Parts: sequence; structure tokens; C-alpha cells
Amino acid sequence: MGDENKTTQELVDELKALVEKYDAPAEDGTAQEPTEQDAERMSQLTAEIEKRNAAAEKNRETRAAAVAAARSAIASGAARQVDTVPLGSSATARGSVADVRDVTDYRAAETRGFLKRLASQMGVRLTEGNELTDAERGALAHLEQRTAYTVTTANTDEVVPVELKNEIIALIDNSTAIFSDVTRDTMRNQYELIRHKSITKGDAAKTNEGVAPTDEEQNTFDRITLTGDEIKKRVTLSRKMMIQSIDSFRNYITREVSARCGVAANGVVLARLVDTSLGMATGNKINCATAGTLAKADFLKSFGLLKTFGNPTPKGARVYANQQTIWNQIAAVEDANKRAYFVNEKDEDPTVEGRIFGSIVKREEGLADGVIMIGYPDLFRGNLFDGPTVEAVKLTDGSWNTAIDGYMLYDGGLAVPEGFVQLTIGVKA
Repeated sequence: MGDENKTTQELVDELKALVEKYDAPAEDGTAQEPTEQDAERMSQLTAEIEKRNAAAEKNRETRAAAVAAARSAIASGAARQVDTVPLGSSATARGSVADVRDVTDYRAAETRGFLKRLASQMGVRLTEGNELTDAERGALAHLEQRTAYTVTTANTDEVVPVELKNEIIALIDNSTAIFSDVTRDTMRNQYELIRHKSITKGDAAKTNEGVAPTDEEQNTFDRITLTGDEIKKRVTLSRKMMIQSIDSFRNYITREVSARCGVAANGVVLARLVDTSLGMATGNKINCATAGTLAKADFLKSFGLLKTFGNPTPKGARVYANQQTIWNQIAAVEDANKRAYFVNEKDEDPTVEGRIFGSIVKREEGLADGVIMIGYPDLFRGNLFDGPTVEAVKLTDGSWNTAIDGYMLYDGGLAVPEGFVQLTIGVKA
């Protein structure tokens, strides 16, 4: 059998055997010299092994370069779209590869294609060009096909890629205090809020060993159907901004839409918290004992009014107030030795200003001066019915400006009415 029919390992084993054959010294103690035939064979084996190793290294480099090029093409949106239909029935795949599928992530191509199409609708000229590549065009087609099967007819005409939606939501969460804290679901069409009003009978009680409790627990619940509040915010681009790179355009879109929708979404949460049907109990809206003066006793009373009825609250109770209230009122509450209870303690959340009585204090600019919200954000059940979506708008005001509309459909309410307290400081007489 010729060397070309042998595996590399077989060649290595043969060479090793020849080398070991001459490792042992001769009977007179001198080193053994290989025969002419064995020496020639060892030379042949060495050359063949080196040749194969060099070829294998070249193949590895070629594959690595191909993978790098493919990743670069996907990231830039230049990759060619491959159909996701199984190839099991094709002539090349039948009998050899079962259910071959394209598993490439086309989210980058979807996002770039969406931004290019949005820019074209707005009249913005991108420095990289507005023309869609084959990969971007195919990715958008697949995005719209998937949405047709998973989204209701209540959708807006423009489908926003998941990657861009997540980017906008992340920016909203980084810039809002209370909206980013509350529980958020994404149920479409209808959302039912179950409000735990009270445990009217049969709370946990002591019993003798082996004796079943005789007082069965009874709870009072309210069920309220939420349909959502529309949040619409318009972002206007002047004529000076009509030429941008695609990265700049993307950053501008996500930044402006998130900033405007975030403020409005925050406002919805704050409005629902004081709503008589969806918000806190009437007894949890209190004033400071001395109007215009915030004291330790006011905080302790507020925390004492909070209830969870056994619902999980992993974030714990949090304190929300605007900048003026935090630094002129909350930070000024002191003990008898003039030591502040407030601790200026920042973390990675930019809205966190510190802690008081162990609870995080967050800057919420949607609250008025002298108003403090204290409660469990986990007990607020919010639902994002739709969005965020982004679509181009043609202005009819005669200007050269163009605009985009950001849209969200959002609603929510407190699952436990005693889960939040509103403390109003008031004005000194």
C-alpha cells in the first residue's frame, strides 16, 4: 500500500518504529547505524509527514479567513440571504444530510435594512448609500413574514427589528427611574390586572402538631381589564441633518425616540399609581405631620403603611423623588446628633442618588417638588401592548424639515393597593 493511502498517524507510527529500532546500542556498546534502505525510508516518511502538516495548517488558515470574512459580511449587512427552508429534499442533500438549515443570525442585516428604508422615506441621505443589499432586502422580507404569523392586525405598517426595539427599551430603562423598576409584561391585545385587596379571613395561624387549620384563607381580589394608553412622540429633523452616516442615524433615532417615549411612559406609571381604580389605597396618600417639614417619623409612618400580602418583592421598597426634594428635604433629615439618615451612595443606575433607612432613593423628575413616592415597584404590573415602533412622517407645514414618530401602547396598575405610599411634605404655615 502506497503512502498516499495511509493516514498520517500510520506514517508517524512507522517512522517511530524505525527510530526505536536503532535506539538500542549494538552488542559491543557502539551506536547502531540504520541500513541504507531504512535510512531512505525514514527520509521519505519525514518528508511526507511535513508535507501533510503544512497542507493542514494552510487549510486551517483558509477556514479561519473564510469565517472572519463571513462574520464581517453579516455585521456590515453585505452577507447574502440564505433561505431557511429545509434542504432535506434537494438533490444534494437527500440521503446525505438530514434537515439542513441556515442558522445565521440576520438581525444586523434587518436593522441596517430598516434604517436605510426609514432614511429613504424621510429623505435622509446616508453616506454609505441608501440602497439595500440583497442580504438586507431578504432579511426585511423574512422579518415581515415572521411578524405576519406572530403579530396581530393591530400592528403599525412598519415592522421594527427586535434588535432596534431592544436598543430603544434599554435606553429608556437607563434614563427612567420608576418605569425601569416596575414589572413589565408584553402581552398583546388584552391584559387583566388582578388586584389583591385584602386577606379577609384565615391568615396563617398557629395549630397543634398534626392538626389541620380550621380557618380557611379567604382573599379579596379585583379584576380590571387594561387596554393601554397610546404614547406618541414626534422627532423633527432639520434640513442640516439630512446627510448622515448610518451609525449616526441609528444613534439619533434610538436616542431621541427613547428619550421622548421614556418620559411619557414614566408619566403613565406615576398617573396610575395615584389613580383611584388602579393605584394606591386612599389611606396611603398622606401628608407630613408638620406641613413643610420632613421628619424621620414621616418616613417611618410611610414604610409602616406598606403591604405586600405575600406577593414577592425582590427589589424591596424604594423611594422616588425629584432632585430638589432629594437634596433639600430627604438629605436634610437628621438624628438628634445632626447626622443625616441619607447616605450618598451611587451605583451603575444613573437615577440612583443614595439610600435612606436601607432603601434606595431614585431621582424621578416626573414628581412635583415636595412629593415622595415610597413603595414596592415589583407590585406594579405594567404591560407593553405594542412598540416601540418608529415610522417616517411627511410634514405639511411648508418647511424643509422631516420627522419620525415614536409609538408605544402601554398601561399598568398596582397589584396591591397598599404597595405604595405618597408622602406630601406641604408648605410651612
